[in-house]
Amino acid sequence: MNPFRVFWQSARDAFENLLPLTLISIVWLLVVLPLPVLAGIFVIGEAPFGAAALLMLTTLPMGMASVGLTVIAQRIHEGRVVSWGDFVAGARRHYRVGWQVYGAWLGGLLIILVNIAFYAQMDALIGAYLMLLFAYLLVAWSSLLIYLGPLALLQERPSVRLTFRNAFVLAFGRPLFTIITQVLMGIIVVLAMWPPLFLLLLITPALLAVWGFRATVTLIADAEARREAQQARERAATTPSSNPPATGKGRGGQVRPRE
Repeated sequence: MNPFRVFWQSARDAFENLLPLTLISIVWLLVVLPLPVLAGIFVIGEAPFGAAALLMLTTLPMGMASVGLTVIAQRIHEGRVVSWGDFVAGARRHYRVGWQVYGAWLGGLLIILVNIAFYAQMDALIGAYLMLLFAYLLVAWSSLLIYLGPLALLQERPSVRLTFRNAFVLAFGRPLFTIITQVLMGIIVVLAMWPPLFLLLLITPALLAVWGFRATVTLIADAEARREAQQARERAATTPSSNPPATGKGRGGQVRPRE
């Protein structure tokens, strides 16, 4: 359960597949980023409804591209060769669950951002407290992105409700692991946007996908191990002792077994 080890293993896997992952990351960036960037321009131009509409439209490219990238991350985790065709095939096969999961996440993000903007305009002290509350909620909601894509593929029956439930369980079941992973991912994103390291951006989407998949599998394995250990303890507690019962006491209060 070492988040730094998970990061190192993910970085190693990503750079071992550098060429195909760079191509796929560039496509992801070209497909997903234009609408959010345009939404930000609408926000600056004081057109919040247009920005909200563009943010929700991001569901279409983001859902397909992200689920295709998650398929690539799964193949890398399983030690298989990856290619551009795997990305396209994964997007075609799982695009519906991608739209559902990332559409629900973007909808929640929009609600949180609207509340932050609303309470930021209030002069009362309660407005500051509520804005801070939604800011914390924004951080927690953002952490779900680590687990949503992998869970959508790993579950036997795709379900948006179950995917979010399990993502919350993983995130809040291991909060320190999640916080450290989220902070490290944030540092990578900031460094990728720094001009001297701008080339890092070309691999960042794939790195985050591989990283998120490994983190998800690690937490699932940990949860299963803890559940098995708990079941073993419960079985041991309910199993009757094989020692024969005692009937009396010997000298000094010692328990004497029945003859």
